Amino acid sequence: MKRSLLLLLPPALLLTACATHLQKKENYLREAGFRTVKPTTPEQIAHFQSLRKNHITHETRNGSTLFMLADENKKILLVGTEEQFQRYQELLYIKEVNPDTASAKFTQGLEKAWNQGWGSVLGSLVPQ
Repeated sequence: MKRSLLLLLPPALLLTACATHLQKKENYLREAGFRTVKPTTPEQIAHFQSLRKNHITHETRNGSTLFMLADENKKILLVGTEEQFQRYQELLYIKEVNPDTASAKFTQGLEKAWNQGWGSVLGSLVPQ
């Protein structure tokens, strides 16, 4: 009995991790400006079903490239432009690969404000 439970645990954990990963990916895509589309017409549904599920794919239409993520569970499609996809990649890098980049940018912004005159105002508020 214990052994069968142990055999079921890794797949369950893997499914949870995949769902979390997909949700993060969708959140980053939305933050980058991707829009949500619900396929309604037979053509849209057929196109949705032809896409690789839960992976970002791209297509060229009318000379411009569109990036898409088909969420099979929610039956939605997230669609964005090249610029939005670049923003997604930046967000992914900042938040997942190198989170220190975001705090470094914030610190640089504070330093810039300090050097542009706020230092004298804020510095007078700090007890010596």
